[in-house]
Amino acid sequence: MKKRLLVCFLLSFVGLSSTFATVNYKFDWLSLDPLHKEYFADRARPDLSVNLLFNLDGAPDRVLQDYYNSSTQEHNVRVFDFSENHSFSDLMMEYKLGETVSIARNTFTFDSWLSPISFDLSAQALLQAFYTEGFDNGIGYDGIYFYGATLRIADKVSMRIGHHHYCSHYGDQIYKALKGLGNSALTDFQFGYKYIRMNGFVIGLSIEPTPSFRLYGELNFIPKDVSTIRPTMFSPGWFGNSTTDYPEWYNARIVNVGFEYSYPIFKNLGKTTIGYDLHLYEEGKIIYNHVTGGVATFDEDAPWELEHDIKIAQQFNDTTSLEVGYHNGRSPVNSLFFQHTSIISVGLRYNPNTTLKAFDFSL
Repeated sequence: MKKRLLVCFLLSFVGLSSTFATVNYKFDWLSLDPLHKEYFADRARPDLSVNLLFNLDGAPDRVLQDYYNSSTQEHNVRVFDFSENHSFSDLMMEYKLGETVSIARNTFTFDSWLSPISFDLSAQALLQAFYTEGFDNGIGYDGIYFYGATLRIADKVSMRIGHHHYCSHYGDQIYKALKGLGNSALTDFQFGYKYIRMNGFVIGLSIEPTPSFRLYGELNFIPKDVSTIRPTMFSPGWFGNSTTDYPEWYNARIVNVGFEYSYPIFKNLGKTTIGYDLHLYEEGKIIYNHVTGGVATFDEDAPWELEHDIKIAQQFNDTTSLEVGYHNGRSPVNSLFFQHTSIISVGLRYNPNTTLKAFDFSL
C-alpha cells in the first residue's frame, strides 16, 4: 500500500513538474492597461472624455438636503426650489479626467490552462465636472477613487478588492440659484450635506469566456468603521448621526452588474462595443419627500432603486473612440441623487494603453 502511494506521489510530482517545467516571469512597474478593466457602460467609469448630455426629463430646478432641526433634534429633509428665479439648460457638458493604473504587476506564464496568472496593486481616480450654458456655469463636481489589489487568471477571470471613496460638490451655479432665494436660504443651506460615501469597501468579479464578451458584478458596502455617509438620511442605523428607525442589517449597499460585447464591424476602424450596466441602490428603501420636505423614513418592503446605462462605442484607432449612451436613473451629478433622469449622451474618449516594463525572464 505504501509503495502504491509512493508511486502515485512520484507520478503526480513528475506530472506537475512537466506542466510547470518552464515558468516565465514578468514584472511591470506601471501600466495603463489594468488587469481588472473599467466597466464600459458604468457612468462613473474613470476615463479621459468629453460628453454632451441631453436631459430628456428637464434640467434640475431644486436641491434636496438633510437639515438638522436643533429645536426638535430631528434630521429633516429640506427642499430648496429655485425654479422661479433661476433655470438651467437641458443641455449639459461633462468633462472626465480619470484613469486606472496598475502598479508593480507580477505575471507568471507556464504550460497550463491557468496561465497566465497576474496580480498587482491598483489605483483608480476620477474627477468629473458638469457644466451648462457655458464653461463658467458649474452644476457639480465629483471626486472618486479606489485603491486595492487585483488578480487575473488565464485572461478570462479577474477580480478586485479594496477601498472606495465618492464625494460630490455643488457647482457655482447652484449657489447662484440659491442666492436668488435670499440670504436665509444660504444660511440654512450651509447645514446641508453633500453626497459622500467615504471608506466604502469594494469586491468585484469579471468573467470573459471569449475575448469579445464580458460579464461582471460588484458589491460596494460600508464597513462598520464608516466615517460618514451623506446625506444622513442614507446612513445605516448604527451610524451615530442617523435616524434611529433603520434596522441593523441595512448597510446602504450598492450592487452593479453588466455585460460588454465587442466586434470589428468596420474593418478599417477599431472595434464596435456595446455594453449594459445595472446599478441597484439599497438606499431605495429610504423614503423622502421631493417637494415639501419632512423626516426621511425607512420602508423595509420598498425595492432597491434601479439605474440603467446602455452605451455604444466605435473606435477610430487604438486610443480614440466615439461613444453614444442612454442613462435612466439617478442624475449623473451625484449631488442631485434625488432627481430621476433620462439622458442621451454623445462624447469622445481618449484611452491610452501603455506599460512601463521592468524585466522579463524565465525560471
